[in-house]
Amino acid sequence: MAPVRPMNAVRFRGRGDSVLLAVLALLSGIFAAVAHSPILAALAFGSLVALLIALIVPSRSRSDAQHVAADASEASPPASPAEPRTMLIPPTLDNTALLHVLAGALGAEAPVVAVHLWLQDPSSATLRLVTSIGPMSPSPQPVALDDPILGAAVRNGVAMLQPLAKVQTAETSQIIWRFALPLCPGEANGVVAADLSVENDPDGGSLARLSAPLLGPLAGGLALHVAHIETEMATALLEVARDLSRLLDPDEVLATALRTAMSISEAATGSLMLIDPDSGKLVIAKAHGLPQKVVAETNLSEGEGIAGWVLSTGQPLLIEDLSTQPQTGRRHGVRSAVSVPIADSDGALGVINVGSRGFPARFTESHMHALETLGKQTAVALRNARALTSTRELYFDTLKALSLALETKDPYARGGTERVLALATAIGEAYGLPDDEQEALRVASLLHDIGMSTAGDSLGSGRRPLSTIEHGLVKLHPQIAAEILDELPALRSVAPIVYHHHEWFDGQGYLNGLSGEAIPLGARILAVADAYVAMTSGRSYRAALSQSQAMGELQEKAGTQFDPAVVDVLRDILRAGNDRAPDWMRS
Repeated sequence: MAPVRPMNAVRFRGRGDSVLLAVLALLSGIFAAVAHSPILAALAFGSLVALLIALIVPSRSRSDAQHVAADASEASPPASPAEPRTMLIPPTLDNTALLHVLAGALGAEAPVVAVHLWLQDPSSATLRLVTSIGPMSPSPQPVALDDPILGAAVRNGVAMLQPLAKVQTAETSQIIWRFALPLCPGEANGVVAADLSVENDPDGGSLARLSAPLLGPLAGGLALHVAHIETEMATALLEVARDLSRLLDPDEVLATALRTAMSISEAATGSLMLIDPDSGKLVIAKAHGLPQKVVAETNLSEGEGIAGWVLSTGQPLLIEDLSTQPQTGRRHGVRSAVSVPIADSDGALGVINVGSRGFPARFTESHMHALETLGKQTAVALRNARALTSTRELYFDTLKALSLALETKDPYARGGTERVLALATAIGEAYGLPDDEQEALRVASLLHDIGMSTAGDSLGSGRRPLSTIEHGLVKLHPQIAAEILDELPALRSVAPIVYHHHEWFDGQGYLNGLSGEAIPLGARILAVADAYVAMTSGRSYRAALSQSQAMGELQEKAGTQFDPAVVDVLRDILRAGNDRAPDWMRS
């Protein structure tokens, strides 16, 4: 076989239609502004320069092609002059269309079995397949930059022509040759290659001459491919930034961030690690594709392992082939990984990790930069959600203190509010109430009896019968409480629960005589929880009922005073014991 034939470099020199260059420059500038990408900014500038060259010196690209052909002919035997061919360059920068044109052009020299376009990824020192055509198209797996044909063309900036394989049949013997040309659109690098099936050595000069008119459009197509990737990731990040800004729950922030990281990188595994406030170590807060034991047991000190290094340095990291790393650097079959910090201007909160079990993986520098941006967005959203959670907890604790202060008027009611809260919360969770409805139920459990303060001290604790006026005041306490709550915008969703919690399921209750499911579910839950706590609490005129006695009363009145379904849920909770019952009910 003939040795490798290096040929003169074929650089992007603005060959192609001036309109295409203008469009490329405009699009690149827009994408650069949106994505804040220095690569795209360089591409926009390069395209404008190429446009000026194409307008002012239109003969330059033809001269370049002639030089390439002349240089190539010096490295190969003289060939008979080919018949002049008119190449129709398509008015598009679609890479597949351009490869078809190139295949047709090179077909004049030898049968073409594949044409393929590759983009260099410096972070992994590999070439990534952009697109290919032909019956013998190469595998989509990344190619190492030390490849003797594709890699050499990119590394050395020269065209390469080398035999690739020998195909032997019963009648003929064919050699597959690979012809590769480097492409350099802006700061990106790539290579276009054609695989030819011939009996004799192909003519390198003819191949260079036939492909020269397409080098400019191919470089432009590769540049638009890079811009498309950057734009897709920028769009995804803009969408997730919008989504994260709307989330108020830290757990939802983490779930959304991990889901986005997995989608952007197309990874097999992923995890979000946060700094544990007690130990100061990184622990896994959310994970996908990892064994439960790994999730539970993983904890890393700052500087330990890949994630610890990322946390301590604040720098993103892309690593290929973790099988060569120390034991602490590899887990559960992951061979390639990207780790980025979850950090903002206030400091680091944790690390985002994604992994691939294959090698080489399809992670690129673009993936790493996108994930780094996601890490910053996650940090901001997580801090906001945590601050809101702390505010909510302070707000809820304040309401709780208010309700406990009101209890001091009735010595027999002390502790009852917390028990109603715990029981109503457990029933609401069993129903799977949405977060906002569950929160409203919890607040209603604390404040449902604030209207009783208008009826005087300890009405429910005395032995004497209530007067007509006192009885009327007691029946009005839900309305008084609801009116107070309705004056506070943050508590308006609580008012209906408090207002209707003395309605009966058969319509015989007060204030409005509602029945069945017309009564808000929160009010039906609160009615059962409040009645159970009242019956199991001692009074001056009677002893507290036992759990079974109280449940008997509730079941007897299920369908009349109480919602039977809510009573059944309470019964199930009590039977579940330690698994579901509130703390004060556990043995």
